[in-house]
Amino acid sequence: MRFWSKGLGERELVIDLSRGNLTREEGKVCMRGIIVEPVAWNYEVTLFPEDVRGILRVMLSPQALLYFFKNIPGVVTFFVRLVKRDYGFKPAEAKPGEKKPEEKKPAEAKAGHGAAS
Repeated sequence: MRFWSKGLGERELVIDLSRGNLTREEGKVCMRGIIVEPVAWNYEVTLFPEDVRGILRVMLSPQALLYFFKNIPGVVTFFVRLVKRDYGFKPAEAKPGEKKPEEKKPAEAKAGHGAAS
């Protein structure tokens, strides 16, 4: 996301929203993170219930919906990464010396399941 205000003149601030931290605090949602360009500054955004309604109104506008549908692969990737990050999902890793499940041969996979019937 690029952020600009009159006080910044021609300068834009680049914020990586995917790396922000969301918390709920006394009827509001706070998002904190670090501006990545042109300098590393901390930022904080506070959203109240009326702000969320406004954001949803914009997100459900014809222009926003058209943008989402034109960019659906990127939107899906964003939401998948967001859910994985926020809920602590990590890719499966093989233990040292162990093959990944897709690398095991069928005979190796059967051998680990006990006696044959």
